[in-house]
Amino acid sequence: MTGTAPTTGTAGTTRTTRTTGTNVARWARWARWARSGIPLLGAVFALAGCGDNDPAPGGPLGRCGQVTRVAEEPALHVTPGQAIGWSSNPPATGRHYPAWAGWNRSYSLLARGYWLHNAEHGGVVLLHNCPDGCAADVEALLALVREQPRDGQCSGSVRNRILVVADPDLPPQTRFAAVAWGAYYAATCLDPEALGSFIASHYARGPEDLCGDGLALGGAPI
Repeated sequence: MTGTAPTTGTAGTTRTTRTTGTNVARWARWARWARSGIPLLGAVFALAGCGDNDPAPGGPLGRCGQVTRVAEEPALHVTPGQAIGWSSNPPATGRHYPAWAGWNRSYSLLARGYWLHNAEHGGVVLLHNCPDGCAADVEALLALVREQPRDGQCSGSVRNRILVVADPDLPPQTRFAAVAWGAYYAATCLDPEALGSFIASHYARGPEDLCGDGLALGGAPI
C-alpha cells in the first residue's frame, strides 16, 4: 500500500512524505525469521546462562563434604569488633568489616569480619577447626594453596587470593571448610581434591573482583 502524509518543515512550509508498505514487509520477514530462529536463540541463551561464569551448584562434593549456596545479602560494612549475625556457619555473604586481610597468608587468629571481605573480593578462604591440633592437615592446606596458579590480576608479593584460617567457631562436626562469596564447602575430613574443585569453581567470583592486598593482620606467608 502506498500513500502520502503531510509533514511540516523547519521553515513552516508543508512537504509531502511518501509512505509505502516497506515497514509491513520488513515485519513480515522478521516474523518468518523468528518462527524459524527462536529455538536456536533459546539454545544460545541457555548456553550463555550456563557458561564458565556460573559457580558449581550446591550438593555433595568429594568423600566427606557438602557445598551450600547462600542467598546473597547486602554487603554492608560494620565497625571492626562489632558483633555480626550471619545466615550461615561459616558465613558466605552479608555484613563484614571495611578492611580485608592480607592475601597468601595463614592465620591462627583472624576475625570473620575481615576474611569475609576477602571473599567479597573473589577470594577463597580455607578454614580448619582442630581443637586437638592437626599440623599435618594444615600443612596439606598450605601445599594446596601453593599449587594454585598465579592470579594475573595480582601483583607484587600477592600470588593469588587464598587464605588459610583457623576458625574455632565452625560447627563441631565441620573440621574443614572453604568459603567464597555466596557459597561454602563444609567437610568432616580433609579432602584436598574436593577443596581444589571448590577453588576452581568459585575463585574470582565475588561481586568485587579485586586483588589489592589487604591489611597486615599478622599471619604467616604461604
